[in-house]
Amino acid sequence: MLAPEQIADINERADCADLARQFGATLRRSGRKWIGSCPLCGGGAKATRFEADRAGWVCAACSSGGDAIALVRAAKGCDFRAAVEALGGPRVLSEAERDRLARERAAREEKAARAQAEYRAAEIERCRAIWRTAAVGDLSEVAAYIAGRGIDMPQPFFGRSAAVMPYFHGETIDEAGRRSPRVVHRGPAMLAALVSPAGAFCGLHITWIDPARPGKKAAIFDPETGDPLPAKKMRGSALGSHIRLSKCERPVRVFLGEGIETVLSARMFLRRAGRLRETDAFWAAGSLGNLGGPHAGTIAHPSLTTATGRPQRAPSATPAFDKPSIPLPDSVEEVVLLGDGDSDPFTTRLALERAVARYSAPPASDRAQSGASGKDSASGQDSASGKDSSKKIHARFLFAVAGEDFNDMLRRAWA
Repeated sequence: MLAPEQIADINERADCADLARQFGATLRRSGRKWIGSCPLCGGGAKATRFEADRAGWVCAACSSGGDAIALVRAAKGCDFRAAVEALGGPRVLSEAERDRLARERAAREEKAARAQAEYRAAEIERCRAIWRTAAVGDLSEVAAYIAGRGIDMPQPFFGRSAAVMPYFHGETIDEAGRRSPRVVHRGPAMLAALVSPAGAFCGLHITWIDPARPGKKAAIFDPETGDPLPAKKMRGSALGSHIRLSKCERPVRVFLGEGIETVLSARMFLRRAGRLRETDAFWAAGSLGNLGGPHAGTIAHPSLTTATGRPQRAPSATPAFDKPSIPLPDSVEEVVLLGDGDSDPFTTRLALERAVARYSAPPASDRAQSGASGKDSASGQDSASGKDSSKKIHARFLFAVAGEDFNDMLRRAWA
């Protein structure tokens, strides 16, 4: 058993950005951090969702992150002891060193938690200001985008339109050395509100669109590298949040997918087939990691490898019940998870299986016997899944055909 101070000493001697490079990441400087490809999952084709500095790392694509020990464990697929040895092993610390490291660790954690909370609150307020000033009445460009996808806009429509939305990517540095966010694109965008696990506004989902090409997203590029950038972003506090796409006060069945277009396409299929119910709710998670929810460890990908030849790591199908995920109302009896067929099938299936395992799990009190309790004793609800712990939910998933998403299927079926 290692003392917390020894663990802190091991992490202090390592540099997470350097470790990420050793495991195959390609990184470039962005302010005080490094961003680029993920050494575990590759980070997606755009390679912009992995961030690292000396003390820590996080990947928004595979929902992984942590300290140096966590990075070694995830990259090598090894246990804690092997990761510690790979980082040079523990040192025998004097009492003075233990005290110093304990004080520094506590101060560092307090400072980081305070800074993170302040930034999150400020970012949510910035998103709220954008949401308040966005158009509610004139949705012509957004309506044209949705219609170009072969989708009828739900009524009421919960999205809004921004005529000129800036796209921030990287930073600029002026002659005095001051840093500021770099704007690489300005244009119309479809906005959707992120709803927190507590049911409050917590951020924005932004889709930049091209009015000259109805149904198409804007083409945005990194001015330095020429690489294409994703035309969608989530701002605010996205973990465990969701986007409501239709009005349903007490849903019995919830359709939950990654993207707005995917979920609205599923709704169109049901409507045209005469199988749409008044008690159906349609939600988007915004990302695959958010759709699957937090995971308990990673597993080796059967075919994909990193730049160094190691198998890529993918979030496992085992849920981390002690971390927040998208909660379901207590009225829900069935949840249908929607999987796109144009993303990596192995990683997507694991995310869907993880979500099914979470929502169909036994009551938290039963899980507590195996050491995985998430029950809120005050509310009687499972704090991880958000569902009534006395109620069984039928959870299942549907995959789009290989190489397509549900919107591709919709447009092909009614071309």
